[in-house]
Amino acid sequence: MTDYQEQLTEIKANNQKLFASAGAAGNGFRQLHREAIQAGALDSKTKELQAIAISVAMRCEGCIVQHVKSALKLGASRDELVETINVAIMMGGGPATVYGGKALACADEFFQK
Repeated sequence: MTDYQEQLTEIKANNQKLFASAGAAGNGFRQLHREAIQAGALDSKTKELQAIAISVAMRCEGCIVQHVKSALKLGASRDELVETINVAIMMGGGPATVYGGKALACADEFFQK
């Protein structure tokens, strides 16, 4: 069983080291992330759900963990996550079912904490 909180902690630590070494490129990525997720025509929760769908379809487990945690902080429900995962599976095919399962397991773990 994966400990998603432990994985999230490791991802954040690795990102901090990377961005500290990457200089302007790292700062640029962080700024892009802040601007992209900021509420506008779409609210931030919807944007995080979109990021989850793309993470599942692209098969990026680290992205899944980070965006699931963020979506839950913004009030995403389990039903919203399931529907998001369904769209990702539609777009990503069979491999997305594996990563969709990971996204749901991650959410279930974070819901319990």
